[in-house]
Amino acid sequence: MKLPSPIVDFFRMKNQHDDDGLWSLFTDDATVIDAGEGKTMKGADQIKKWIQKAISGLNLQTDIRGSKEQDGEWVLDTVMTGDFKASPARFEYFITLKEDKITALRVEYRGSAK
Repeated sequence: MKLPSPIVDFFRMKNQHDDDGLWSLFTDDATVIDAGEGKTMKGADQIKKWIQKAISGLNLQTDIRGSKEQDGEWVLDTVMTGDFKASPARFEYFITLKEDKITALRVEYRGSAK
């Protein structure tokens, strides 16, 4: 599976719990939509807070099971495990890039992976 570097880096840093590295992958005006939480974050400050709340401390590990590029947006099928009630669970990530940075990320819960 050949993925652009920012996407590879996002999941690597996410699995390594590298919060500072994660937020540095986003453009200053990026948007993150966490559909499971029903929240939209815009800009570096809100994205940093989202990373700290929704990713840090949950011992998350995310495995990419499939990917495709469609009209400039990458769609990734993943299975995530960690310290959360639905683990293991399927999530889909929708990522748009601009000049080797993430400009938009949407994550949607797709159900149990059991």
